[in-house]
Amino acid sequence: MAAMKRIKYLALSFLCLAAPMLGALDFQIPEVLGISGFGTTLTEQITTELPGKSHETSPFYGQTPRSDIMVESASNNIKAPSNGTIIYVQTEAPVKTIFSFPLGGALAVRHPESYLSLLSGLDADQALKFSKQDQTTTQDVPAVKKGETLSGGSGSGVYPPNCFGLRLFDAQSALWVNPVFLASWIQDRTSPVIRGAKLTKFDDSGTSPFDLSGAAVKEKRIMCVQGSYRIWVDAFDTIIPGSSLHSAPYRILVVLDGKSIIDTSFIAANCSEGGLSFLGNPAPSRETLAADGSYNIGQIMLARGEHDLQLQVSDYAGNQSSLKTLIIAY
Repeated sequence: MAAMKRIKYLALSFLCLAAPMLGALDFQIPEVLGISGFGTTLTEQITTELPGKSHETSPFYGQTPRSDIMVESASNNIKAPSNGTIIYVQTEAPVKTIFSFPLGGALAVRHPESYLSLLSGLDADQALKFSKQDQTTTQDVPAVKKGETLSGGSGSGVYPPNCFGLRLFDAQSALWVNPVFLASWIQDRTSPVIRGAKLTKFDDSGTSPFDLSGAAVKEKRIMCVQGSYRIWVDAFDTIIPGSSLHSAPYRILVVLDGKSIIDTSFIAANCSEGGLSFLGNPAPSRETLAADGSYNIGQIMLARGEHDLQLQVSDYAGNQSSLKTLIIAY
């Protein structure tokens, strides 16, 4: 019973954090078969989550965290998540765009309260329909209506058939917002998976990483020199049961000797001239990723002596996974 109360409290806390950011935005992700994206990398989606698309034949854009979510539809269309005015139309997938990856057919939509959304992976004909919309009859400017059917299906940009991209931008705060909060129909009872966690010396002295995940740690105990260390975490969450797609987890918490020292989340990504910034790391975001795809979630100081370290990873519904390690600093 106490565990259930903690889960409900976590879920409520997440929603309370998201509510001020999203304001009164009327935006609803339509029901789909799978969701992945925000915080993960494009190369990972292609090589491990989309069978039949090999690494050699798929586009390669490097280890760059995604600011979008990809949704897998049961058909070759998707319902528009909100009403809005169309301010940008793209009918093809140029190699270079102002966004993270080639989008295919895409629509940028302006909403109230300085929000912008981007729908991508559309068929060129669908996007072209809006660019040629008759502005002299029913409306002053091109617009899309919530629930309107938008077609795809053939595969567009980096998106395979029946898959579409969704991005949500808070122009007032210069944030790419994780849209998963806007899928109220999701019932997620699956805990996130921690694939790996490690410590590296902050000064990059060439010392080998210390594995926190347990696979290479004898009795979950490590010994290291006292000093400052970065913590790297590789974790994912399956949002829709039965789907092969996954996203980054919502919240990552580090407790050292009973005290919370790192508390960070994938609620949004800051946007600046330097690029995107996830988990409070400086832009560009690709510098926050290790070669194995793990994220730099923060820095800890280990004084001489024994330390109990606990890593907690939670998803949007409050499901949690954790690992504990005894650290002896000398």
